[in-house]
Amino acid sequence: MQIQPKDTAVPVASSGKKGALAIFNEAQNTVREQLMQGLPLAQVLESLINVLQSYYPEMKGSVLELNEQTQTLHVICAPSLPKAYSELVEGLRIGENVGSCGSAAYSKQRVIVENIAEDPRWRAYQFAVAYDLRACWSEPILSSDRKKVLGTFAMYYANFKKPTQDEVELLELAAGLAGTAIEWKQLLNERTALESSLRHANSELLNLNQDLDKRVQQRTAELEYQNRITKTITDNATAAMFMMDEKGFCTFMNPAAVAMIGFTLEEVRGKPLHDLIHHTHPDGTHYPMSECPIDRALPQDNSVRAHEDVFIRKDGTFFPVSCAASPIKENGVPVGTVIEVRDTTREKKAQQDIVESSEKFKMLLEAMPQIAWTANPDGELDYLNARWVQEYAGQDKELGLGNSWMSVVHPDDKESVIKVWANSYLNGIDYETQFRMRRNGGYRWHLVRALPLRDRTGEVKKWFGTSTDIHEQRMMTEHLAQAQDQLKEANVELSQKNLELTRTNADLDNFIYTASHDLRAPILNLEGLLQALEEELETPVGSVKPLLKMMDKAVMRFKKTIEDLTDISKIQRNIEEDSSEKIDLDELLEEVKESISELIKREGATIQKDFSEVESMQFSHKNLRSVLYNLVSNAIKYRSPDRPAEVKISTAKLPHHVRLRVEDNGLGVDMNYKEQLFSMFKRLHDHVEGSGVGLYIVKRIIENANGRIEVASELGRGTTIDVYLPM
Repeated sequence: MQIQPKDTAVPVASSGKKGALAIFNEAQNTVREQLMQGLPLAQVLESLINVLQSYYPEMKGSVLELNEQTQTLHVICAPSLPKAYSELVEGLRIGENVGSCGSAAYSKQRVIVENIAEDPRWRAYQFAVAYDLRACWSEPILSSDRKKVLGTFAMYYANFKKPTQDEVELLELAAGLAGTAIEWKQLLNERTALESSLRHANSELLNLNQDLDKRVQQRTAELEYQNRITKTITDNATAAMFMMDEKGFCTFMNPAAVAMIGFTLEEVRGKPLHDLIHHTHPDGTHYPMSECPIDRALPQDNSVRAHEDVFIRKDGTFFPVSCAASPIKENGVPVGTVIEVRDTTREKKAQQDIVESSEKFKMLLEAMPQIAWTANPDGELDYLNARWVQEYAGQDKELGLGNSWMSVVHPDDKESVIKVWANSYLNGIDYETQFRMRRNGGYRWHLVRALPLRDRTGEVKKWFGTSTDIHEQRMMTEHLAQAQDQLKEANVELSQKNLELTRTNADLDNFIYTASHDLRAPILNLEGLLQALEEELETPVGSVKPLLKMMDKAVMRFKKTIEDLTDISKIQRNIEEDSSEKIDLDELLEEVKESISELIKREGATIQKDFSEVESMQFSHKNLRSVLYNLVSNAIKYRSPDRPAEVKISTAKLPHHVRLRVEDNGLGVDMNYKEQLFSMFKRLHDHVEGSGVGLYIVKRIIENANGRIEVASELGRGTTIDVYLPM
């Protein structure tokens, strides 16, 4: 009696380019043909690898067999790998971090290594790189009951490589096919040994009595019967397999059947299978065997296909199944039934999910504030949501379906609408346009969009679209366009005004500069006359001395005002003349502290600094000194009488600016008057001498450098001034 190799059940690829399943089918046919020819296992597996490599030339296949006793791997075939490399891995002991194959055999799990040089499982086997092997994917070859590891099937690559879904599927299928070939050869070896044993037994049976001869014949008949059962299962098994005799008793279950129902063959043998897994309906009512189409298949000599039912597990739980039952005949007489069962729990769940998803999708479409619609591949509308019915169709619920929606399109828009829509559904491209639709006697603008739904071949199966009322936005856009035209005219007029103001500011700067320059000489003369008068009087009388001091102070204030005016006029004049340089902020602060040392000493001020983030910056030295001088001196001058002055100076590096911060614990200012803080000759505290132009100068310097200045202050607590300068 000849034993046939087991088929590996796989679905057939539907269409398209040759994928993993099609390649596997070709390889499976080659392997089966050579196994039937009785060719050596190594030659069969080499043919398998050659088929795969004909479609993936860059792949180098390898099949290793596991010695169960020594737990070592041995090369069966590796036609494209270097012989020296195969000799190095021969007898490799499996383990947790033993390359791809050793790890896969040890863990019974697929091992994907995209980069051998960096994967820790290959740390001790880097010699593979020397043989131009940089990636290795290995699939354990498991026995049909998936309890034993027979070996590994590996794919090597010369480049770093991550497998695609097709490649992973092909690796798994190839490993399964290699396992089938290995088990087939093992079965042949077992049969050869059994045949040898039978021949030896037959030679001994010749010397035994008729009683022993009868027992041998009976045993031989049992073996032949088991072989017929094995062949029947091999030819028909695609999922869980059961076999019943003519009484309905279970006589065989494959491992998938045991896993499915939870019973072992020993537990069900000699009992009606119906009474164990099919005795009750899901609602709890009894299920008579006489009504069971599976049990009726044998008496009625009728095959059952794609029968959907519900089975019961050992633990009492119900699960949906799809069944096929075929009678077994001997000499034309039915003697048993083969039952193929597939658990459809996931399929039922998926179907339910699809139904629920469809309901949710429909609810979503109905709840949308826009008009939602679908169309067939020819562009004819077959669904419109409630929004359309409420606002456009009214009592005529068929209005809009097919091509009738064109009846509500504005006559001036119809030609362009038809042209754009036809271009989309004929060429399968996204649809987007704007047109007017009639509603309540008037026309309103809509933005209409649609996307095609395609199948796996790229063919359009459905169109999904929305129509959004944009009438107000469209009107607003038109109004905005008119406003923009008016704004452009205003900008032209404003530019002219700005030019005039620029000229006026330049004239004012020139006037300030000229006035301050022309007033300096008379003031110097007046100062000289006062000094001469004081020298002439030598010892002024009591009433004259205070007057002289008052005049001297007035002259000094006048000089200071002229100097401030001069500085103001120079700010804009020198902005283009001052060259920037790299300024060390520590050195600059020391320079400022030295110039106001008497003020610091008199007020008992403490100055802290933190330039850790920005230690230096590119700027005009004179201008940056003026900024720091005014901010620090003001922080000390306007100290609180209740506590010693404390000034903190720090820098920070921001994405596009450098921030210079000066904080004090002084009097603070009322932020309601913040805008006056940087105005010329404006002072918020009059008890301290000053001209009121220091912060104005600071603001002009910062703004001329395209920076900005910010103030945060609280009365009685202090003030923080942040200067932001571009990097």
